[in-house]
Amino acid sequence: MTDDILNLEQAVEFLGVSEKTLIKLLREEHIPARKIGREWRFSREALMRWLADGDSMSYINPNDRYMVSEDIPGESAALFMKVREALASISHGDNSIKTLLPELDRDVTIPADATLRISYKQQRDVEKLEFKIFWELREDFKLEANQKAKSS
Repeated sequence: MTDDILNLEQAVEFLGVSEKTLIKLLREEHIPARKIGREWRFSREALMRWLADGDSMSYINPNDRYMVSEDIPGESAALFMKVREALASISHGDNSIKTLLPELDRDVTIPADATLRISYKQQRDVEKLEFKIFWELREDFKLEANQKAKSS
């Protein structure tokens, strides 16, 4: 095999990533490659162009302007109890989510006209059960893309 055409293992070494990462790139990033039979082949030159043409800003979702989250690991029964406690703390107060996410830079309250979405997803190697409460973005909460909220 010439140095200009790489197999999967050589492309992994050339890019300095794991095989799992390269397979993910093949699925998600439109990486320049050709499947011949059961084997992937890569042009070294095309990979160089692909890398050079990339823009890290392309990987920031413009719809995610501001996000604060917390992951709480545990057994499912304990997690369900945490959800109940979290909802109780919001609904017994003034619908402020700052009680749940104290690192928020501002006090955000859930308006009376919100929507609940319950969804199940399989994404990559994870299954998710999500409960989302959402509402229209209020004018006084709008931020420029990827701008952090400022305390009022």
